[in-house]
Amino acid sequence: MSLNTQKIKDEILNTLNKRVLLCDGAMGTMLQSIGYTAASDLLNLDENARKDIIKIHLNYIAAGSEIIQTNTFGANFLKLKRSGNEKYLKLINKNAVNNVKEAINYFQEFSPNKETVKRIYIAGDIGPSGEMLKPFGNISYDEMANSFSAQAEVLIESGVDFILVETMMDLNEACAAVEGIKKLDREILIACTLTFNENGVTLMGNKAEDFGKVLIDAGCSIIGANCSVGSSSMIKITEKIRSANPDTLLIIQPNAGLPKIVNNKTIFDESPDLMAENFSHILKFNPSIIGGCCGSTPEHIKKISNLLKNDS
Repeated sequence: MSLNTQKIKDEILNTLNKRVLLCDGAMGTMLQSIGYTAASDLLNLDENARKDIIKIHLNYIAAGSEIIQTNTFGANFLKLKRSGNEKYLKLINKNAVNNVKEAINYFQEFSPNKETVKRIYIAGDIGPSGEMLKPFGNISYDEMANSFSAQAEVLIESGVDFILVETMMDLNEACAAVEGIKKLDREILIACTLTFNENGVTLMGNKAEDFGKVLIDAGCSIIGANCSVGSSSMIKITEKIRSANPDTLLIIQPNAGLPKIVNNKTIFDESPDLMAENFSHILKFNPSIIGGCCGSTPEHIKKISNLLKNDS
């Protein structure tokens, strides 16, 4: 496993030394927009829902995404255990990876110019456990690490190119996730994002200026921020992270604004044009991977893709 993951890791890092890679956008809010109400991870068990998930992946690829995240945000052991679905951990994560593979294969098969078809990477997506570490909660550090390790094992065995640990509010939980991944495969590339409020501080008090070295020392190759805020507020957060980590590879994935309830539906208030405009400012801080989080759509990603083309 290590030989292959080291090769892919080197390939991704070499690419990032040359240019920015564009990730995809939201999955959960996209599924909600077409009528799904169940937890998005559990939809990997439904064959009809899987077809819609594949379509969403495919739409992001067509919009310009070069990294597609697996639909596994809440598919770690502890999170699934809360809903009594831990026995499906392997099937949920395996199906999610296969969904991305099917979308990539379809895109490549039907691309009009197969000789210039782009390389698309699969990011194994790992979100928070939904639990709190002792002494604030009841979960030990080892239990937390083992929960993430169980998920990462399936993702890696199923063929992801790297692991993206995301939306972490607690730096200690993020470190537990990285440790759980590293004990499976020390060479696999790991990216990790914390989620900050507009003031650049997580709910657990971790500051945008302070977390980077801890994650790099833990074994992350890429660090950054996602969710919680729209792209307007993410500009300042990115500046804080970059100022504290001048040479580190960054990944930045803001929401498409903030959620609002309109006609009993949740919508996000940043248009694709506004998000792309804000990314023109974020790009001044030289992120390596950019994309969207909650509320973002293939239309948002398309605008950001055009921005990158014009910027190159």
